[in-house]
Amino acid sequence: MKTMVYRLNSGVSRLFLFALVAVMPGLVQAESANDAQAVKALATDSSGALLVLRDSGLLVLDDKTAADIPLPPSDSGAQPRSMAKGADERLYLAGPGLGIWRYEYASERWHSLNDTLPDLGITAIAAHATQPETLYAYLGEGGMFRSRDGGGEWVKVDGGPREPVQAFLHSDMPGSMESGWLFAGTTRGVARSMDCFCFWGDAGELRGAVTAIDYDPSAPENVYAVIEGQLHHSSDGGETWVGLEIPQAITALTFSPKEGLVVGTENGDLLSRNASGEWVPVHE
Repeated sequence: MKTMVYRLNSGVSRLFLFALVAVMPGLVQAESANDAQAVKALATDSSGALLVLRDSGLLVLDDKTAADIPLPPSDSGAQPRSMAKGADERLYLAGPGLGIWRYEYASERWHSLNDTLPDLGITAIAAHATQPETLYAYLGEGGMFRSRDGGGEWVKVDGGPREPVQAFLHSDMPGSMESGWLFAGTTRGVARSMDCFCFWGDAGELRGAVTAIDYDPSAPENVYAVIEGQLHHSSDGGETWVGLEIPQAITALTFSPKEGLVVGTENGDLLSRNASGEWVPVHE
């Protein structure tokens, strides 16, 4: 039986929600944290709470409570499909037709970062692992763009890998000529480049369309990628890969300071591995 969580409408702050649950739980509506929708993207906030993006919206999930964050406005009805957390804990969402938006927790508002982008066709975003103001965006045929001022000005820096990028990340893994590495999940496999954009090459021989990718911030050589719902792990920065057994098709990945590797599934579940290596539900 699933643990029930409490959800308020999007206009109520998380702080008020947690206080209300503690003092007067009868005033809020109980719902399951899993609404059976596939998880599109995962991240964590500054407190370690999980940020879960589904078609129905963005959910902040912490222990037995949940709260909605309303999605950025879109005249076209475009939906986000990529999410990133900056080195300063700020949250970013992006998607084709939506562009890139930053969420300010203090004001509970989204801010558009699209003024200097050539178009809104963003398929993937990444935030620099250690530089709070550095962001990356992929615009398909438009190539790779970078902002060094938190999204105020975007500059094209590279054409990107040969194949379209569906997910990517910045890592502070050692060995770069500059400040880190970019790992891109493409329709062919995982591509890798130092963040000087010196050269894009294959990260090992993993083949297939990569739909999600992440790494362990405490051990950056450990990279994880999802192909056709299957989870793959590299312990050497993408040189070699092994498949990991998991009971459901995976759609999203993140690392939680509380749970370690957390995966989102096609069925809407959130799973992490326990000390015995078994996949168990998160917050249930």
